[in-house]
Amino acid sequence: MPNYTPEEQRNIDVTHRLFDTANPEDKSLLFAEDAVWWNGLPYVGATPGETEHKGRGAIKAILTGATGGPRKGKTGVDAYDVSTIRNEDVVLLADGDFVVRQHTMYAKTHGGRDYCNVYCFVFRFNAKGEIQYLTEHWNTWHAWNVIFNNFEMEPAHPNG
Repeated sequence: MPNYTPEEQRNIDVTHRLFDTANPEDKSLLFAEDAVWWNGLPYVGATPGETEHKGRGAIKAILTGATGGPRKGKTGVDAYDVSTIRNEDVVLLADGDFVVRQHTMYAKTHGGRDYCNVYCFVFRFNAKGEIQYLTEHWNTWHAWNVIFNNFEMEPAHPNG
C-alpha cells in the first residue's frame, strides 16, 4: 500500500464520496465552481455535441441526470437508475494533485435493462481539495447501445 501525503489522501477521500450512492450530499459541491468534466460521448449533459461540461451547474446536471426516470421515446435515453449502482474491482491511485480511479459499474436502467461498464476517471484537484478537472473514460460504444440508443419502435400507419 502506498504512503500518501495528507493532500493525496484527502483527494482519495473526495473520490470515494463522489461515488458513494448511499450518501445523499450534493456531489456537485465536491467540484470547484469553475470545474470541467470531460466525457467523450457527446450525448451526456444538456447540450448535444459537447464533451467539456463547464461549471458546477453543468456538472450537477450530469450528476443528477440519471435520477429523473426513463426518458425514452423521442430522446432514446434510458438512463441507469442511480439507486441500483454497484461498483466493483475498484483501482485507485494518487500522485500529487491527480487521482485515477477505475471500476466496473453495475446498475439497472430505469427501463429495467442490466447495465455494466468499465470506467476510468482521472481527477485533477485544486489546492482547496476540490475537483478542478475530471476526465471520464468508458466504453462509449456499449453505453450508446444500452443507454442512449433506445428509441421505441413506431409501427407504420399506412392509412394515417
